[in-house]
Formats: sequence, C-alpha cells, structure tokens
Amino acid sequence: MKHKLKYASISAAAVLMLAACGTAGEEADNNDTQMEQEESADQNQGAENADTETGKEETTDENVDEEDAQDVTDQEEERGPERELAYQSDSSQQTGQATLTESDEMDYSIYVLDGYQLTSEEPNKDVLYWNEDEQVFMRIETFGSDTDLKTLTEQMISSLEYDGGKAADVSGEYSLEKSSGIEDLVIRQLKTEEGLSTGAVFTKDGMTVRLTVFDKPETDQTDALLSMGATIDKK
Repeated sequence: MKHKLKYASISAAAVLMLAACGTAGEEADNNDTQMEQEESADQNQGAENADTETGKEETTDENVDEEDAQDVTDQEEERGPERELAYQSDSSQQTGQATLTESDEMDYSIYVLDGYQLTSEEPNKDVLYWNEDEQVFMRIETFGSDTDLKTLTEQMISSLEYDGGKAADVSGEYSLEKSSGIEDLVIRQLKTEEGLSTGAVFTKDGMTVRLTVFDKPETDQTDALLSMGATIDKK
C-alpha cells in the first residue's frame, strides 16, 4: 500500500512538473511572438517615418528648385530685349516701349524709349538725346563702387549752380526716386531763362551713376529721361 501511495505521489509530482513546463513554454513562446510582433511594428513605423521624412525633403527640394527657377525667370524678364516704361509728361502719365541698349564705351546697358538715341559723347560720357530736339538730352556717367559719393554729389550741384542760382531739391517730383535698386539718391534742379537743368547721383548694382538732364519747360521730357536712367545696369 505504501508503495502504491509513493508511486501515486511521484506520478502526481511528474504531472505537475510537466504541466508547469508546458505553461512556461507557452508563456515563453507567447512572449517571443509578442516581441517579434512589436519589433516588426517598430520596423514598419520606422520605415513609414523615413518615407515621410524623405517625402518632405523631396518636396522641400522641389520647392527650392521651383523658387530658384522663378527667380532666374524674373531676372530674365526684367532685362529682356524690350520693356514698357512709365513716366510723367505734360502733367499726365505716359507709357512707351523701350529697347535694351548697351553703351559702346562703358560697362552698362539701358532701356531706351522710342524716339530717343544713345551715343558716346567722349570717354566715360554718353548722351541720350531726344530725336525731336537734340537740345533736349541727358548726359550719362558711370563710376566704380569705390567712388567718393559725397564729392561726386558736390560736383554735380556745383555744375548746376556754375552760372549762379540755387539748385532745388526735387527728389520727390520724379519717378527715379521710386525705381527699384536705386540707393543714395540725390536730385537737384535749376531753372533758368535758357531752360531746365537737372542733376542726379545714385548707386545701383555696384555702380555709381551721375545723370545730367537738359530740358525745356515746353518739351517736359525730364521724367522720361530720368526714367530711362533708372534702368541703367551692368552689361
């Protein structure tokens, strides 16, 4: 009887151990499966995030490329072979077609309205004159960026006032003041019995520019000439 009880006890213990092992094995298998699923999910999420970031970078690069291309296009349009210029004459707003023209002697180009002509006067000086009256014209001088702007401005004013009189500040009367790229602008004007003399000094695109306009009250071409002068840029 004792042997039977001992055998039964041993058998029961064996069954319990097998059951425990089986449960532990299942738990281990379940844990391994759960870990594999979590790792797979993490990998998938990482791949999705990487794809999203790549997509963002590609989109950003495309936007930058499009903006750069647009900037180049805008620049090409601004310095195209022709453009329309607006100016004041006879107390009204006028517009006219202008052609991009390069100076023969100096390193600049300018948009010239129909009815005007650009020619070289002497070294470092060009003249833009009105075909209807060659006494109406603008002298153009360009200098390097290292030019003494103050001295050049004083020379411009002294030239206007050479025969007497006081040159007035007329910066707000002409469209040159509102033109793109114009900096350090000074405009002076002197009215005499002979006509109207206007001088302007400004910097643009690494150049220092001096303009001198000779006009008559009845022709009123000063703003047209200065508007063309505002388009001066390096070749």
